[in-house]
This record gives sequence, structure tokens and C-alpha cells, in this order.
Amino acid sequence: MGFTTGFLGGATLTYSLLYFGLYVHRANRNVQRTLLSQQSALLNSVVEPLPPLPDPPAYEVRRAGLAEQVKDRWNREVEKLVRNVQQTDWTAAREDAEQRLVSLWRTVRQSETGREVEERAKELGEQVRTGVQETVAEGREKLRETVDSGKEKVKEAVDLGGQKVKDVVGAARETVEDLGSVGKEKVEEKTTGRPKRLLEIG
Repeated sequence: MGFTTGFLGGATLTYSLLYFGLYVHRANRNVQRTLLSQQSALLNSVVEPLPPLPDPPAYEVRRAGLAEQVKDRWNREVEKLVRNVQQTDWTAAREDAEQRLVSLWRTVRQSETGREVEERAKELGEQVRTGVQETVAEGREKLRETVDSGKEKVKEAVDLGGQKVKDVVGAARETVEDLGSVGKEKVEEKTTGRPKRLLEIG
């Protein structure tokens, strides 16, 4: 450590100690002066009473007009509203409102009106279901009747066609038999050489 550094460090330390010593001495003297003045005032007040305090200045109280009262009231209301808005916990308010709505909905659902509404809704659902089932059953019945009538018509047409075919076949057979008998008679006439008599035909 050099001479300059040591000298500056020693001087700084000495001045710091001196400064703090003077500061503490001054603070102690101020406290002692305050205590002595208080004790002196207390002893003097026993022998000579303290002079009375001066009267407060006279103020003239005037009643504000109607417009000023309305303005003051309006300002108070606005201030109260702003303070309420700033101090309100909106999350808690929202949760409180949701809880109230849920409880109200439960109350409505549990009340007689709610039960009647539910029963009416169930009845309407049953009616709709029954109507749909009846409509489906009617549709099936109509489809069955249509299919049955179609089968009957087809059967009748087939029977009619078969009868006509039978009639045609029978007529053709009779025609063939007639032609065969006529041909046979002609063959016999040619072979016998004499025509048949009227009584022999048949």
C-alpha cells in the first residue's frame, strides 16, 4: 500500500468518524433542548397559567343553491358508481349469476309446471311415435293389399290366358279331328268306290 493511498484512506476514516461524532452530539443536544423546554413550560404553567387560545375566525355559512346541490349529488353518484365498478370482482359476480340461474332452472324443473311440461312433452313424443307406427302399419297394409291384388290380377290373367289357350287348343283339336274324319271318309270313298249314304254318316 503506497503513501498516497494510505494517507487518503486514513483521512477519509478520520473525517467519517468526526462527522458521525458531531452528528450524534448535535442530535443529543436537540433532544436535551426539547426536554428542557418542555419541563420549563410545565413548571411555568404551575405558577402562571398559559394564555388562552385565540378565538377561531368567524366563518359565514351559506346554504348552497339548488343547482349546486344537484351537481354535488350527481358527482357523488358518479363517484360511487365508478368506485363500485373498479372494486367489483366480475368473475365472482359471473359465477354467482350462473349459480342463481342453475338453482332457478332446477326449481322450475322440480315445480309442478316443469313436471307438467315434461309430461306434456312425453305425451307429445308418444303421440308422434304412435302416429309414425300407425302410418308405417297403414303403409305396410296398403302395400300388402296392393301386392295381393296384383297377385290376384296376375293369377286371373294367367287363368284367363290358360283358358283361352285351352279353348284354342280344343278348337284346333276339334278342327283337326273333323279334318281327319272328313279325310278318312274321302279315303274310304275312294277305296270302296261308292259314296256313303246319308244314314251311314255319323
